[in-house]
Amino acid sequence: MMATPETSTGSLTGRLVAAAAVWLLLLLLVGSVVLRSAFQDTVERQFGNRLGAVLHAMIAVAEVGPDGAVTLVRPLGDPRFEQAYSGWYWQIADPSGRLLRSRSLWDSTLPVHPANGADQTNRQIGPRGEPLLVVERDVSLPGGSGPVHLMIAGDVREVNTELRRFDMLLTLSLGLMVFGMVAAVVLQVTYGLRPLRSMQADLDAVRDGRRKRLSGTYPREVAPLAAAMNAVLDHDDVLIERARTHVGNLAHGLKTPLAVLQAEVGGDADPATVRAQVQAMTRLVEHHLGRAAAVAGAGRALGQSVDVGRTVRDLAAALDRIHRDRALVLDQHVEAGTVFRGQREDLEEILGNLMDNACKWAKSHVRVTAGMSGGTLVLSVEDDGPGVSSQDVHTAAARGGRLDEAVPGWGLGLAIATDLAALNGAVLDFGRSDLGGLKVTMRAAQP
Repeated sequence: MMATPETSTGSLTGRLVAAAAVWLLLLLLVGSVVLRSAFQDTVERQFGNRLGAVLHAMIAVAEVGPDGAVTLVRPLGDPRFEQAYSGWYWQIADPSGRLLRSRSLWDSTLPVHPANGADQTNRQIGPRGEPLLVVERDVSLPGGSGPVHLMIAGDVREVNTELRRFDMLLTLSLGLMVFGMVAAVVLQVTYGLRPLRSMQADLDAVRDGRRKRLSGTYPREVAPLAAAMNAVLDHDDVLIERARTHVGNLAHGLKTPLAVLQAEVGGDADPATVRAQVQAMTRLVEHHLGRAAAVAGAGRALGQSVDVGRTVRDLAAALDRIHRDRALVLDQHVEAGTVFRGQREDLEEILGNLMDNACKWAKSHVRVTAGMSGGTLVLSVEDDGPGVSSQDVHTAAARGGRLDEAVPGWGLGLAIATDLAALNGAVLDFGRSDLGGLKVTMRAAQP
């Protein structure tokens, strides 16, 4: 049964949506500041251009009278200049210092700044404390005794009103945009993570026993994860099935010796019979414990590879010491770059059993060859012993059968090698060697 984690670091959907929302808010905040600044600059520039246009219109209608006083031959046309303290003012100062003012100024005046013959723009405070944008200029009128100073002023609060209206519209628009974009991100993330939710449902079905493996169709980004999970589940199934087989075989094997012992205990026990049955039971227990221990942690490990040549050399050196009194010749022919995709312990167990079995039966010569053939590891162990028939090979590779009781051991070598090879996706073929004895060939596809 798969265990669920004790703690959680939060929802992946929540993380993605939160990260996207924060990023969107930052972008929109920066964009809104830039947009607002650009709009403010544009509105203020347009307001100044309006004042400048009125100033030029005032220059066009300004004349110097016979008495030297400056007058406007006709009104400027904006009624705000006639309303007291409306925020729109004009003022004319002649060379003698006399002032001509709009009715809106009432009895107030605006400070005069030299304009040096060009439009000058500045900010001032109006008669009622209102902020004003002032455009002024010195001009020479026909018949005048000197330059005449003309001023047009407008209430900047009109600009601020436009800016507030723009800010409200901008805030509303950006709010709706943020809401829409976050909703789009939620939909996108929800749709994008749907395969993971499907995988979670499949895993729940596996945990509840309704399925044995993941059976959904996943996109290519998630498919390798599903394949790896299925590989683990399949491997666990193999181990569980093998454990059940070992237990069943052990129980079946112990049944007869126990029945014999029970019969002996009921009558006159024969010590030789009892010893024989105890020995048989011990052999069965050792057999199944050995095979179970060998395959318990076996299986192909992702991302691991073992140098076959080095493993063969290490095992050959150990066997030379074990069988040094027999003067065996151990030939090794391993192509460079030959690797085994799996755990080192598995390869050592498989090779160790095959080579040890060959050394036990060989007369004087054992040969180990290995190489790659089209992405497949091909490894052979041969000896010049008596060889075995097809039926004998089956007996030796299954249930720990032994062909010769005189040879030491429990008969587990070929059986364990066969089990481990199968767990690593390999197969063992048994045949006749040109040396005269047994030839065991392992073929394992290397992904």
